[in-house]
Amino acid sequence: MPTGGNLIARSLALVAIGTAGAFVNWSFQPIAGLASPKGRTDPAKATPGDPPEPGADPGPAVQNDPGTPQAGAPSAAFDASQLDTNIHTADTFQLWQSGTVVFIDARPAHEYEAGHIPFAFLVPSESLDAGRLGDMVDPSIGGITPDQRVVVYCEGGLCTASELVAYRLQDMGFTKIHIDVDGYPGWQAAGYEVQTGADPVLGEIQ
Repeated sequence: MPTGGNLIARSLALVAIGTAGAFVNWSFQPIAGLASPKGRTDPAKATPGDPPEPGADPGPAVQNDPGTPQAGAPSAAFDASQLDTNIHTADTFQLWQSGTVVFIDARPAHEYEAGHIPFAFLVPSESLDAGRLGDMVDPSIGGITPDQRVVVYCEGGLCTASELVAYRLQDMGFTKIHIDVDGYPGWQAAGYEVQTGADPVLGEIQ
């Protein structure tokens, strides 16, 4: 039969073992409802490209030079399918950044050559009956297809050249057509990159 001293010693040992077991079990069971600091997700579990959780530290801000837009980096919240037919410079720039949208300059050739949105095709409204748009969709030249999104621009304001080109595109089966109502002056005023010279794909107007 254990003495009083041995009984006390055994009781203390059992308490110690029970406490240790409870601590080990707690360490592997996170407390429900406790958010991680600042709403952060465990980096080891994060998927590349996942947006930051609410309240997360976005890190240092990056300042982009508005004069040198980078294609392929549109705003994460930008949804081209929600745009109206008539758009403004800010939306035009977002579409240009995607690198997947076709741009058409409907101004006269001399204005295009003096300065235009980079990679835009030159299709003046007066060239429509001469088959200029046909060259643009010709697989051996432009290779543009009707399923692509298109932005047409001219001088903005009262200029209707972009509308005339847009109507002809619609007749050709294009369904994702936008008209930049601010035109080239809006793009230029925003300080975005421009190019000069003749259309490198379709060439000069004959």
